[in-house]
Amino acid sequence: MAYDKLPYSKNVEKHVLDCIQGGVGIREMLASMQHLQNAPKSLSTLYKIYGQIIHSERARINAAVGRKVIDQALEGDFKSQELFLRSKGGWSPKETVETTEGIDEDTDESAVDSLMTLLGLDSDDPTSEQPETGEETDSTNAP
Repeated sequence: MAYDKLPYSKNVEKHVLDCIQGGVGIREMLASMQHLQNAPKSLSTLYKIYGQIIHSERARINAAVGRKVIDQALEGDFKSQELFLRSKGGWSPKETVETTEGIDEDTDESAVDSLMTLLGLDSDDPTSEQPETGEETDSTNAP
């Protein structure tokens, strides 16, 4: 017995778009459309016929929300900055806490201080703006 291919339905498409825009999950979407004529009965058929619509609408919504979050983050909104860094920047407060645990803040040198030392500059000395030329300026090594 041969089955006819399920036709595309504008009513089903509208239902799919309404569900996606309302944040309805795909299984609930499928179950809620069964009253419509030519509604798919399985997830695979739903994706086969309406998959492009589903993916396009989800991408459109994600882009719109993402644009809003990024705009707010750039304007200084801390929660938006944190959300962006967590989702796109690979940052996590747990990792931050774990990496700073066990470091003695009194003896820990910042990366800038380490670089200044390697360049022969004293970050506390405002007169040392140029790297050393090889001559010792440390009074403990003077003859």
